[in-house]
Formats: sequence, structure tokens, C-alpha cells
Amino acid sequence: MHNKILSEEEYRKAIIRFLEICDAEHDTPEFEEAKELTRFMEEYENLSCYERSHMN
Repeated sequence: MHNKILSEEEYRKAIIRFLEICDAEHDTPEFEEAKELTRFMEEYENLSCYERSHMN
């Protein structure tokens, strides 16, 4: 994955992956990945539809 989500398809994949690892224990790679995915998803969600359509 990139250092941010660039498309709706990546966003959907991030949600699926997050749901797979959201119960990870602290101090594990999966926990860190879940935190990172959360940040990426929040950034993507905060973009307007116009901004999303002009990302690529």
C-alpha cells in the first residue's frame, strides 16, 4: 500500500484489511498496521468528492 489511499478501490481494500486485524494486540505488527490504516482511511474520508476524483 502507498502512504495514503488514492482510490475508492484501495479504500475498500483498506476497510477489509482493517476488519481482519482490528482486534490485534498492542505492540504487534498488525496493531501498527491497523493504526496506519485508520489514519489513511480518515484522511481519505475527509476529502471532498471533487478532491477524490482529481487524485490520480
